[in-house]
Amino acid sequence: MANQKNRSGLIRDYCRTFLGNYDPRRPYQVFLLECQLISRSTTNLVIAAAVFVVFVAPIAWVSGETSGSSEWSAFVVLEEGHTISAAYWFHGIDIYVVLLPLFAFLFGYGTIASERDDGTLTVLGSLPITRFDIYIGKALARIFVFSGVVFVGVLAGSLGVFAANPMTASPHAHLLASVPTVLFGTALVSIAIAVSALLSSRLHALSGAIVGYFGLVFGAVWTLGSAPLAIVGHPFHGYSVLIATLFDTMYPSLGVALSSGSQSPDTLLLLFVTKPVAILVLFAWICGSLAIGYLGFRREVILS
Repeated sequence: MANQKNRSGLIRDYCRTFLGNYDPRRPYQVFLLECQLISRSTTNLVIAAAVFVVFVAPIAWVSGETSGSSEWSAFVVLEEGHTISAAYWFHGIDIYVVLLPLFAFLFGYGTIASERDDGTLTVLGSLPITRFDIYIGKALARIFVFSGVVFVGVLAGSLGVFAANPMTASPHAHLLASVPTVLFGTALVSIAIAVSALLSSRLHALSGAIVGYFGLVFGAVWTLGSAPLAIVGHPFHGYSVLIATLFDTMYPSLGVALSSGSQSPDTLLLLFVTKPVAILVLFAWICGSLAIGYLGFRREVILS
């Protein structure tokens, strides 16, 4: 008991010392610098334009739709009598789980690796800032910019859907869908940042991002085919569950399969196909990826 109290006291004193001496202006300056560098990159502008197009594209599938028949995809089921907004997200999910990871990985793989190659990290390391300041400032900048592009894309898609069929559109639910979409994008960029921090060069990080992308996409395909219940921990499934909860006519495919008994007679498994679990899964990918990336980055030897 005494040892436990001493340990708790040491942890409390350490936190007080760290928080008392920590200056949030240091990572904020890194954040601002990273945002400026991102805005000057032609590649990043092309990626931003591609993300925008991805969110506008589903309008072409649903522009003339009113309340079509029921449909089934890998992650969600759409019932008959749905709104145009529900149809937009039904078709959109199939696009987003394939293309958003690609764009997020291309956007994030150079966060640390590129600046390690060109010597920028050495310059930053000569300043009175810590590895944590550099890592968190750069990571938050990448997440902030990519999330902003995703939100603008969702907003453009919402306006397009409303213009195409204002009578059956659901602007409120459509805009609410931006929250899980931004969370999903954040998880993807966090994975890319971790890859960038762990691998030694830009080329290695690019290779890692490509392998990670195909692993994420084909891992979902393999899981759905071989071990459907394991998909619960995949970010694609977490994202689709959160989108499905926003519409009365949309359900997660795994939840429908479990309810019908086609996957397992144990109805308790339905508890894992819920909104809280989906949120937890996405946050686990975000926090876990960023933490792993930082553990690798803190061993950088080129910094002062």
